[in-house]
Amino acid sequence: MKHRSVNRWLQPLALLLLLSPATGFALVCKTQGSGESLIQGDLSSTVAIPATAPEGEVVWRSEPLNIQVECARDGQSSMQEELFLYLNPDNRIIGQGIRAGLTLDGVDHVQGSGRISTRQFLPACHEGDSNIDACPRARFNLAFSVFVQKSGPTPPSGVASDLPDYRMFQLDSSAGLDPIPGRNLSYVINNLSGLRFIACEADLQVVPETLEFGALGIQNVEIGRVFASRPFSLVASRTCESPFSLNARFRPVTGQLSGDVLIPGANPSLGIRIVSEQANAPLRYNDLFHLADLLGVNQTARADFNAELIWQTTRPKAGPFEAEVMVDLFYK
Repeated sequence: MKHRSVNRWLQPLALLLLLSPATGFALVCKTQGSGESLIQGDLSSTVAIPATAPEGEVVWRSEPLNIQVECARDGQSSMQEELFLYLNPDNRIIGQGIRAGLTLDGVDHVQGSGRISTRQFLPACHEGDSNIDACPRARFNLAFSVFVQKSGPTPPSGVASDLPDYRMFQLDSSAGLDPIPGRNLSYVINNLSGLRFIACEADLQVVPETLEFGALGIQNVEIGRVFASRPFSLVASRTCESPFSLNARFRPVTGQLSGDVLIPGANPSLGIRIVSEQANAPLRYNDLFHLADLLGVNQTARADFNAELIWQTTRPKAGPFEAEVMVDLFYK
C-alpha cells in the first residue's frame, strides 16, 4: 500500500514540472536619450516604377540613417547576448512586383525574413532580478538604409502595394523576437500605397555628353574663384501616356568630393561645380533634385546647367584634368 501511494504522488508532480513556464531572457532596445522604439521612413510622394525596369533595380531608397541605440536587460541572464535585426517580423508580403531590402555595413540584404547580426553584444551580467538595472548596457550606432526594388512580374492592376505601412525589421536578441510591441526598436516604411507601375521608362540625353574646356591659361588665381564655365543640358522624354515626374542626382564616378565641388584625381588644382540655371544655385553631388514633369501633353522636358571650374589652390599645377559623373533618375 505504501508503494502505490508514492506512485500516485509522483505522477502529478512530474506533470506540474512539465507544464511550468520556462524563464526566458528579455531585453529592451530603444534610441538613446529620447527612448523611441519606432523609427519611420516615409515615401513622401508617389514612386513610379517603370514596368520595363530590370529585375532587381532599386526604385526607392531611404536616406542613410545613423541611430544611436541603447539595449538593457529586462530579465536575469548571465550570458552575453548577440543582437540581431529580424527582417519582416510581421511576416507580411510587401506587395506585387516589388520586394524590400536593408543595407547594413554597405551590404544589401534582400531576403524577406530571417535575421542579420549587428555584430553588437549585450555584456554578461550576474545581478539578480532585484538589481537588474546595475547590469551593463549595450550602446552603439546602427547605420543603415532601406530600399524597395523591382522583383517579379508586374501586377496587371499597376498597384505595387496596398499596405499603408511595412515593418522592415525589429532589433532583438539571439533568443528570438519579443512579442510585446514597443519594447524593441523597429523601422517602418509608411505610405507604400504611393508605389505604382508605369508603362515605360524615361529616355535621358545629356547634351553634350562630354564637356571640353580646351586649353586654359593659369591666371586670376584665387581660391574659390570661378575661372571657366561650360553649359550642358539634360533632356528627358517618354514614349507612353503614363504620367510621371523625375528626380535626378549627379553621382561622381571618378575624382574626390569636397563640399559641392568634384576634384579631378589627376589635378587637384581645380574643382568642378554644377549649377542649375533655373534655380541659379549649385547642386550638391549625390543629392536628389527635381528634374522634370512629364505630365499631360508634355512628352519632353529640358533642364539647363553650367559646369564651373573653381580654383582650389593659389599654386595650381599645369596639366590635363578629367572627371566622370553619372546621372541617376528616380521616378515619382
